[in-house]
Amino acid sequence: MFIGREVELKQIEESLRRHEYQGVFVYGRRRVGKTELIAKGIANVTYRVLQFEFRKTTLLGNLKLFVPFVREFFADPYVDFSSFDALFDYLLMKSESEEYVLVLDEFSFLLAEDFTVESSLASAIDGHKRNSKLHLFVSGSYIGLMEKMIDQPSHSYGRFQRIICLRPFDYYDSAKFYPEYSPEDKIMLYSVFGGVAYFNAMIDGGKSALENIFDLVIRADSICEHEIEGTIMAETTKAPQLNELLLSIVRGNRKYTDIASDFAAQGKTKPDYFLEKLIDLDFIAKVAPINDEGNRRRIHYRIKDNLVDFYFRYLFTSRTKELRNEPEFYFKHFIEKDFIEQYLPHKFEEISKQFLLRMNFSGRIEPVFFKIGEYFIDSPRLGINRQFDIVTEDEQGYVAYECKYRDAPVCNQDIHEEEFQTKNLPDITFRKLGFIAKNGFDPEVDLNKIIAFSLNDFYL
Repeated sequence: MFIGREVELKQIEESLRRHEYQGVFVYGRRRVGKTELIAKGIANVTYRVLQFEFRKTTLLGNLKLFVPFVREFFADPYVDFSSFDALFDYLLMKSESEEYVLVLDEFSFLLAEDFTVESSLASAIDGHKRNSKLHLFVSGSYIGLMEKMIDQPSHSYGRFQRIICLRPFDYYDSAKFYPEYSPEDKIMLYSVFGGVAYFNAMIDGGKSALENIFDLVIRADSICEHEIEGTIMAETTKAPQLNELLLSIVRGNRKYTDIASDFAAQGKTKPDYFLEKLIDLDFIAKVAPINDEGNRRRIHYRIKDNLVDFYFRYLFTSRTKELRNEPEFYFKHFIEKDFIEQYLPHKFEEISKQFLLRMNFSGRIEPVFFKIGEYFIDSPRLGINRQFDIVTEDEQGYVAYECKYRDAPVCNQDIHEEEFQTKNLPDITFRKLGFIAKNGFDPEVDLNKIIAFSLNDFYL
């Protein structure tokens, strides 16, 4: 089942329509769906496809694995290559007489071994581009290396007409994997499984949302646990430090200084390398408030992958794996209270940002906003230190949104409290207040005075 990616498929379709050299560059974290996207995009082409997935081995090892595919594809059993320079030149030379698709999957494995291999590919493209009819697809999962390949001063800079950074799905597209669930269950599933297609495709619509969480995540040695650990182990030999950094963020150390202090207290080196690695994995994000983006002291880190967040919050330091062999018992005694009272409300705020972005793009928010994020106010003189988690900025000013993920509807008291929090602040006046409520609004609330959304609006 292939879901979403309409924009990316259109880019691939437009590229395939041109009968000249076209390079499509696709990158993103593991399991996000790069290979599936390319396969879907080229499914109906009328010309031949040569596809090869590189392995995590030496450069020479990958060369030896690739050559038999090339021999068979071109019916040239005696051709051989001593280097990727010669191989890429041959492939581009062949494209002058035949229009075909070449897919180089997991190219970042080559870059990790010897980054200069990108110059070999660039040189071959430059040597044959004028007469080439090649449709080249290059994909990879090491985000940092792949971005380096397409940035200046890389030799490959400018050699790709389409660059697709494939991100995990947002809450809305993720729910297409499990359409039979209620909006509340969809929020729960996204809060745990996140937007990676591989994990969402495992969800069994014949089970309850919690049963899927029990079987696929909480149960000892679950498939999701192995995938998380495998991804971290595959990236570096320093997996323990990555684990410790994720645990540090889970414990509430979000600023660099706090993380560094936590590392120093454990006798570890500075966390800079590990922060960079986790950003490349798309596991964490560097966040700055929209009103102070250039202030390094305001930058903090959050775990952006929901499955990673859930795993390190509740399972990585679990008391004993034997208890997780009874996942319902483990959830009830060690997860449920915090999950309901803290974890889900926090995730609902992040999902609400995605919802507001969708509303904004579809023209259902007027005027459209051009910024969304956190807003910090720090005035020692006035004794005010306050953070607003969702604030949008448009041509008329700022709107502050309050999220209420609880069974009770929003009432007038909630609105009065938020009005009090947002009045008489230094340097900012909120032109309006917005509320995003799990269970709607009390009948006494005057909806004309606020911007009001409920959970039922999320999946319309």
